Amino acid sequence: MKNLLSLLLASALLVACGRQNSQQETTSAAEYEAFTASVSGAPRVSGNAYAPWAKMKADAYRAVHPEDAPSAGTIDIPAYPGSCIVRNGTIGEGTAALDFITLICEDSHEAVIQFYQDRLIDQLGWSYEEQYNVFQPGKGNEFILRNTPFVSVMDLNPEASEMQDVDPGFLKNFRTRIQVTYRSKS
Repeated sequence: MKNLLSLLLASALLVACGRQNSQQETTSAAEYEAFTASVSGAPRVSGNAYAPWAKMKADAYRAVHPEDAPSAGTIDIPAYPGSCIVRNGTIGEGTAALDFITLICEDSHEAVIQFYQDRLIDQLGWSYEEQYNVFQPGKGNEFILRNTPFVSVMDLNPEASEMQDVDPGFLKNFRTRIQVTYRSKS
């Protein structure tokens, strides 16, 4: 039993630190459950969720709906391993609308950029626009002009309004903010 507990804790740490095997795109249900359990006080989500929720302040829980987190199968863009959701929703209206999910992670901006270079540029042919800190299927500012999916990576600002509901003790360990804007595969 002690060895099993050690194995689960080690698994949770590996996932939480983003040191997931690069050959494995998805987290197994056991690893996902271990990671979610390691985020003490975070809203629970199903094993097929895109990512677990960050630990929120007590008064913010009523606004967090874990069941509203998109499933991994509805988004063509991989979640950064070990990242947590801080918010999700829709930008725009009608046919111009895109869904978004904002993630935070403990790893450096550079590590996240490298992950998305491997997954989006090398595997899908996307481009990275350093001027905007954005990965996109097109070039330049097409992500704005043509309303295309994109991934934005930047250093985390713990004072930003989107972070106001995240538990400060939990947030202090996080360094990078990732916004994934996408069209649902549904």
